[in-house]
Amino acid sequence: MQLGLSNSKAIVTGGSRGIGHAITNTLIQEGVSVATCARGKSALDEALAQWQEQGATVTGQSVDVSDPDAYRTWFESAVEQLGGLDVFVSNVTSMNEYQGEARWKQAFEADLLQHVRATELALPHLKKSTSGSIVYIASIASIMSANMPTETEYGAMKAALISYASQLAHTLGKDNIRVNIVSPGPIYHQNGFWQGIEKHKPDLFKRAQAVSVFNRLGTSQEVANAAVFLASPAASNITGANLRVDGGAIKSVNF
Repeated sequence: MQLGLSNSKAIVTGGSRGIGHAITNTLIQEGVSVATCARGKSALDEALAQWQEQGATVTGQSVDVSDPDAYRTWFESAVEQLGGLDVFVSNVTSMNEYQGEARWKQAFEADLLQHVRATELALPHLKKSTSGSIVYIASIASIMSANMPTETEYGAMKAALISYASQLAHTLGKDNIRVNIVSPGPIYHQNGFWQGIEKHKPDLFKRAQAVSVFNRLGTSQEVANAAVFLASPAASNITGANLRVDGGAIKSVNF
């Protein structure tokens, strides 16, 4: 399938590893110029060097998305370097090491507010595009009532993100901007959360595998395939969709 993304310009947050890295890499393969950011400088620099060695048009910077001023400065600079913006993939999240009320505040900042903040930065530029598109990376934790204790706040914020994105899809149609969501199930990637669980809590890892009808965890590339499709002109009549990439983990009618 020809996705029609060639020569487009995209920003992907959290592109140094995992899902964000896979999305950035897939966009690059589709001929897209990409700007990305991540908190960890060394992993980001390594990824950028590999892409640039392959001849990709890609830039990036180490940025804490919870720092509004630093994030705004980077975002506007990234759009300027790209020469515009057609696609925005809001992916980044962070591990929450707080407890109590502070944990809720951190989850609100990392898993909801920074997405809203980034969207407000992206919209003026996307409105100038002829094929503006936003994709948010949420999670099936948003609708699960039996999450792990560490995902209570995370799930609640992802549910709020899905609601926010769905409302945007309705209001931005007049601007020809599509808004969609990808909700992954447990995703396995190098040095990721589930690799740590596999090593230190093998019984929990096996239970997570069993949730999928395929008896395995998903991959970052499988999420990237869905996200890039939804971001592309090939999905030109799709907006407000929440595409679950979970191996059938959620046992419900998805309509």
